[in-house]
Amino acid sequence: MNISHSIRNKITQYILLCLSLLITFNLSYWAYNQYVNIQNLLGRNHVVTENNIVNIINKNTNLLTALSNDDNIKNQSLSLSKRIDIIRPYQKAFNIEILGISDNKGNAATTYSDNIENISDRKYFQQARIENKLTISNLIHSPISNSHIYVLYKSFSNSAHSENIFASISYSEIENALDYKKNTNIKNAILNDCIYDNEICENIKTKNNKNIYSSLNNEKILSNIENKKTFHYYAINDNNQFERLTLRPLKNTPWYLITTLNYNQYLKSEFFFITLNIFISIMASVLIGYYLMKKISIITSPVDDFIKESTSIVPIRTQLTNTNADINKHFDNIISTTKDGIYCSRTNLLNRKYFIQNADINLQYHHQDFALLFIDLDNLKAINDTLGHHYGDDVISIFAQYVQSFFNHPVDLIGRFGGDEFIILTNNFNGKINLINKLKKLTDNLNGSISNNSITIPFSASIGVALTNQETRNINQLIINADKAVYDSKKKGKNCYSFYINH
Repeated sequence: MNISHSIRNKITQYILLCLSLLITFNLSYWAYNQYVNIQNLLGRNHVVTENNIVNIINKNTNLLTALSNDDNIKNQSLSLSKRIDIIRPYQKAFNIEILGISDNKGNAATTYSDNIENISDRKYFQQARIENKLTISNLIHSPISNSHIYVLYKSFSNSAHSENIFASISYSEIENALDYKKNTNIKNAILNDCIYDNEICENIKTKNNKNIYSSLNNEKILSNIENKKTFHYYAINDNNQFERLTLRPLKNTPWYLITTLNYNQYLKSEFFFITLNIFISIMASVLIGYYLMKKISIITSPVDDFIKESTSIVPIRTQLTNTNADINKHFDNIISTTKDGIYCSRTNLLNRKYFIQNADINLQYHHQDFALLFIDLDNLKAINDTLGHHYGDDVISIFAQYVQSFFNHPVDLIGRFGGDEFIILTNNFNGKINLINKLKKLTDNLNGSISNNSITIPFSASIGVALTNQETRNINQLIINADKAVYDSKKKGKNCYSFYINH
């Protein structure tokens, strides 16, 4: 049984519990912060990216609107080639790869070539005629720059037979708008509306296979795209990294903005700080635990030594462990054994040794006047010889109970000096007259008798009293003086009290 070991175990349990709660709180708080940061980052990314792309579209749309309102360019009496010559300066000024004009039959002239070609079979031309609104083509390969472009297509008027004007938008320009934060773990891409042309979606996927997953072709994804909904889902990429994909329709375009956040890359740098935080928490807990263990070992070492030594005096009856109940039980046994050595088991009064020890302390620390009463129980021998010792024991118990109730002041001490002798140290009196009145009452109440139905024997008490004074405050001397006064009471005929007089 080792209290130090028991306390150390408890401290270890509580430190581990607190550490677990601290780590859980740190991880939860960190995860919540990362969630908020990611949401804010994705929100800013969407706003900036969409604004960048819309600005590109608006720049070209405004140019087409301005050109479509030019009377010379609208003049159908001029050939397409002559009108193309008018808009060539705009093409150079705005650094546009292709500017073109087409009639309502699909014949078109462009700044790239003076030849007239027919584009009536092209889907963006057909879509523009059907919907009669600004149209953006699917991705087209341009032989001019050997790159991919989009075609922005606009009618001169709202008439179904109106001529049209169109301009190219470089895919690289769109890519630059998508990559406004090249150093982050967010990647942007655009997806054409697959409902109109699944083949074009395949082209996009081929061009951007690191950002778009084959699962985009499933029915749920296609349904969301068809209904122009914003949605997101989570996926594992080809490198077994966890990613979140958000698909959002871009206003004024047929495109979807695909935002991919790679959690593995994003949290890699952030995870270092939470790992460092947890490591510091663990190290702090270990150091605090070590310090507490060391201090507890110093504090409890005397107690453990005491328990170890006590087992030779108070044997352990059962195999005890380090539980609180077992330790408390052993201490109860020690206390019980200690009481047996300090108190009289018959009367529960202090024995001679501990009465003298406590009385000496009272006399040293309390400077009031004390009276020491030495009480000898009369006729106890006759009761033991005639009725038996158990009757004598009953008389002693009754006597002790009465004396304890009579002298109940906190400073009063009561002890059993011997077989039928008792001693009392009291300062609960106000002068000698008050003490005499108490002694009279005490002797009167200690008168009694005991009977076994055939024989009745009276009993009483002879009392000797010694008072403290300037010369006498030694407990041993007071006992000697009070014992002498008892003999004076015996000579008077018993059942009385006498004060010690220094002859």
